[in-house]
Amino acid sequence: MSETLTIKIEINGVVYPVSCISGEEDRLIRSAKEVNQVIADLSNISETVGETRLLAMSSLILADKLIEKENTRNESKNHNQINDLINWLEKATERMNKVAKLLENK
Repeated sequence: MSETLTIKIEINGVVYPVSCISGEEDRLIRSAKEVNQVIADLSNISETVGETRLLAMSSLILADKLIEKENTRNESKNHNQINDLINWLEKATERMNKVAKLLENK
């Protein structure tokens, strides 16, 4: 059974104790840094944004980054599938040309 740990992370100047499974500490810390970076970027735009709005906007930005990454992955997968189809069609065309030549020679 995995051991659960409590890690203290800081988001927007507030320390939060967060539980995670042993071995996931670094990922949790990296996630907190990513959130803090988005908050810092938004805070540079406007210092008068309330904390709730700031966290909501940060969540939307991070969700958008995730969706964009998924879309890029899907586009890459589709691109690979198209390349596979093109390669198959080229090989099939070569085989059909060979059959056509054999039939012409009869």
